[in-house]
Amino acid sequence: MSFRCLFHVHTRRSFDSLLAPRKIVARARELGVHVLIVTDHNTIQGSLDVRTVAEGNPPLVVTAAEYQSEKGDIIGIFLRDEIRSRRSDEIIRQIHAQGGLVVLPHPYKGHLLDDQLLAGVDLIESYNARCSESDNAYAGHLAEQRDRPFLAGADAHCSLELGAALNVFMADAPPSEAECREHLLHAPRRVITERAPRICRPFSQMVKAVKTGNPGLFLYQAKRLTLALARGDKQ
Repeated sequence: MSFRCLFHVHTRRSFDSLLAPRKIVARARELGVHVLIVTDHNTIQGSLDVRTVAEGNPPLVVTAAEYQSEKGDIIGIFLRDEIRSRRSDEIIRQIHAQGGLVVLPHPYKGHLLDDQLLAGVDLIESYNARCSESDNAYAGHLAEQRDRPFLAGADAHCSLELGAALNVFMADAPPSEAECREHLLHAPRRVITERAPRICRPFSQMVKAVKTGNPGLFLYQAKRLTLALARGDKQ
């Protein structure tokens, strides 16, 4: 038996996404996802929105978020309450205090990797659909070096990215979050990936520019998007 987990998804609750919960749920059902982990920037509200829409299909929608810190992004999963601190040590401590797990996303993209940060990590995102092959290779080596289980992240900000990375666990589908937690830490797994459409990256940055009031970023990313479309790079 096996089950599928879609990890690292952003809804319109994030500053760089317009993705609606209903669209995420519909695509997760198409992909046969049993465990869905939505990780909006600095808020668990997106995962709560998706859980409400899902109504038990997918069966498990884990409460989670991706928090900014001075050492880079930190994902907390199986959360009960929002985390307000933006200090890395406090974020990690508060995730664990809730019985949650700490995931280090895209380790070689915007992180200060020191022993204090790595000591608090429970899982490492060894594949991120928006990262380069070399960064993902380094992330895989880091997971092996630190003896941490790995997860693949779609890092989806657009609907076209939702199938970019799936985790397939060789275990029975977990009936509860407690069993899901154990599977994430201990069950053998493999990863299914497909090329993430490049046009989604500048588009999500344009969304960020609008939401944060940054016209310079918008114009720069609009140019990138135009060039990608001119090359016919829609996939």
